[in-house]
Order: sequence, then C-alpha cells, then structure tokens
Amino acid sequence: MVKKNSFFIIGVFWLIIIFGFISVKEFTLRTGREVLLKTAPVDPRDLFRGDYVILTYDISTLNLDNILADRVGFGVKDRVYVSLDTKTEYAIPQMIYSSRPKNEALFIRGIVKNINGGILNVEYGIESYFVPEGKGKRIESARGKNLGVKVSIDKSGNAAIKMLLLDGKVFSFTDE
Repeated sequence: MVKKNSFFIIGVFWLIIIFGFISVKEFTLRTGREVLLKTAPVDPRDLFRGDYVILTYDISTLNLDNILADRVGFGVKDRVYVSLDTKTEYAIPQMIYSSRPKNEALFIRGIVKNINGGILNVEYGIESYFVPEGKGKRIESARGKNLGVKVSIDKSGNAAIKMLLLDGKVFSFTDE
C-alpha cells in the first residue's frame, strides 16, 4: 500500500511540474507585451528533436561600448535584464541591468553565455523554435532576408515566441 501511494505522489508531483512550466509560458503569451525582434536562423534540424530552428537575435550580442550598463565586470552565467527601446520597427537594447530594474516599463531577462572583450553574448530562452515536421528547410531558405520574431514579454522579463515574420508577414509553413 505504501508503494502504491508513493507512485501516486511521484506521479502527481511530475504533473504539477509539467503543468507549472506550461502555465508560466501560457501566462507570458497571454499577458505579456508584444515586441518585434530582429533575428536570423542558424540551424534547422536535429536528429533527436525533429525540425526546429535555432534563432540568433540582434539583442543577443551586446557591446558594452555602445550600451549603458549599471555596472562593469559581468561574468558568464550572470543574469542580466536588458531594457528595450521599441520606437523603431525592431526593439533594440537600451540599457543592461544586473538586477531587475524598477523604473523600466519593458525589459527582457537573460543569461550571459559568453564574454569576448566588451561584448556580452546573452540567451533569453527564446533561441529554439520548433516547426512542423519536414518544414525546417523553409526557414533556412529565409537566411539573409528580413526575418523577425514577435515575442511576448511579461512584467518579470520572461519571453515567449508568438510567431515568426518574414518581410513583416506571418511566416507560413504550408507549401505554396
């Protein structure tokens, strides 16, 4: 009887974790502010995970000579908060914070993955985008074109991808 209860409790625990992850992303998509980010596809296929594309964003490479920061000496794995300016078509980084900014209306949370001189490479958790099976090559063909991603960013800086845009139109995976 104790073994049966243990399996039940473990199962419920895993369901709570799974639904927790899903509900956080869904909350971000529904309540977050929509922002358009400039992007470029890197790689459209993985044998184990299927068709997806790794996206690299203009806001992922932050030059500390051109962008204000609230401190110097960022390290790898440091959490950063990047305030975004949305006055242009694509959001651009305005300032880098080492802790959650109190007076910024819009910011995205990321992790420093690499530092090369005064340049930070940051990941925001929106670098992978899964596509319908067999359709990954369509995104690869968009390389060099005007590709953007509409993301939703919540008040905590969490981001979730809403859609891909090619030349300002929703990217379609259907055969034309």
